[in-house]
Amino acid sequence: MKKFIALLLALCLMMAFVACGEKKDETPKVENLTGTMEEVITSINEKHGAVELPLMTMSLDLTDMDGVTYNTGLQSVESVSDIAISEPMMGQPYSLVLVRTKDGVSAKAVAEEMYNKIDTRKWVCMEADTKTAAYYGDVAMFFMVSSEFASQTDTTKMVEAFKAVCLGEVTVIG
Repeated sequence: MKKFIALLLALCLMMAFVACGEKKDETPKVENLTGTMEEVITSINEKHGAVELPLMTMSLDLTDMDGVTYNTGLQSVESVSDIAISEPMMGQPYSLVLVRTKDGVSAKAVAEEMYNKIDTRKWVCMEADTKTAAYYGDVAMFFMVSSEFASQTDTTKMVEAFKAVCLGEVTVIG
């Protein structure tokens, strides 16, 4: 009887070890986006579709902190390696900003800082009344627009275009 109980106990232990074996990580692996931030903005705009504004995309000079803060809300570029913006050539309240973070720096923190600190009234006599921020891998995205352009774009459409470029799930801040 003791041998039977010992054998049964050993069998139960073996089954427990098998059941608690190596678990696969079900979290999707996030790959960093390739290309410059200007190239990624071009891809986002292609996925989004036409916006009837004369958009201009350009990289920001990271040594020009006034320009960086004006366009991103960021107070420092210590954690940043590349910034690009896409805005109309004429002053309409529309701005798409992409920031690539340096290795090991959280894109989440950069997205949150842009969302909380950017000036939605940076244009003369105009304001963007909707905004969002999101991040994926080492890239933080910020987008703001006036709801008067809702027939062309809104924050949801821009986040969907960003997701399409990322080929994965992005995390939305606001």
